Amino acid sequence: MLSVTFATVAGFALTACGNNDGDAGSGPGAEGGHAEPNAFPVTIDHKFGSTTIEQAPSRIAAVGIGDADVLLALGLTPVLVPVWKGSTDDGIGVWADSSLHGAEPTPLANATTEFDLETIAAAAPDLIIAVNNAIDEELYQQLSGIAPTVLHAADHTDWVLPWQEVTTRIGAAVGLPAQATSEVRRVQDLITSARAENPQFDGKSAALVIRWSDGKLRVFSPEAARAQLLTQLGFMAPPALKDRFAGKLNYELSAENYDLLECDYLLFDNYEKARAEMEAQPSFTNLAVVESGRLISLDPIVSDAVSMPNPLTIPFVLEDFVAKLNQAIAAR
Repeated sequence: MLSVTFATVAGFALTACGNNDGDAGSGPGAEGGHAEPNAFPVTIDHKFGSTTIEQAPSRIAAVGIGDADVLLALGLTPVLVPVWKGSTDDGIGVWADSSLHGAEPTPLANATTEFDLETIAAAAPDLIIAVNNAIDEELYQQLSGIAPTVLHAADHTDWVLPWQEVTTRIGAAVGLPAQATSEVRRVQDLITSARAENPQFDGKSAALVIRWSDGKLRVFSPEAARAQLLTQLGFMAPPALKDRFAGKLNYELSAENYDLLECDYLLFDNYEKARAEMEAQPSFTNLAVVESGRLISLDPIVSDAVSMPNPLTIPFVLEDFVAKLNQAIAAR
């Protein structure tokens, strides 16, 4: 639960700041020396107004999912990182291990639901990055009582954020706008190169699906975070599904309409977890894409990474996708 009031949090934050002398800060930027010239002060507009950051932060708390990866890609280790329900319990994916420097960040449990504000306050941040999260106005005011807080843009929707804009937004907030732009360019160049090196992907259809706890499948829109990389590699949505998303992130499928999934390649999020149930359904196993060996199983780590595209996860997922897709093509 969000277990402390705004006033309590503000008071706790002041106490925590006084009790953290000598604690590790944000890696190479612990003394604020990481900032580019003339980067501060900076004002970041967001969905609940704007936040002005007067000087380079030294203790950055990441609350948005994947926001910590952006900080790590920029050479900054946050003092707090969000934890999701997946392949790790400390908020640092394997794709980010080599970018972590200094003290281990404090994990923030239940980051996508009802996280504890007191944990954030205890980390004594001087900047809170909560871009990729569903923060309402009341929660924003509570977070702002702890430290200046940066959210996503007003014209963007929770959980549907362009990773490029997330990266440059966070980069501006921490005083590294040019480096953030360079990171975006580097990753986009990787994707462009992968597409150019794999012309066999162009014009083919592919879908990424997940089995929800209710037993139904959900196939992701080509614009959804999980499927964006397939789109950028040249794949199209399955023909029977291309007009069914209607602006939604995903489309729900029951066993009666699994045939809508027929495509050239079917990628299944965390497939081993769902394998027994799926293999017990003839409507799934009889799909041509499954029978012909064009079902691609994503392991739990890749499944986590694909859900939060950013400068660290995209290269990691890209390597896995390209290898597995080409294995499926070779097998045919």
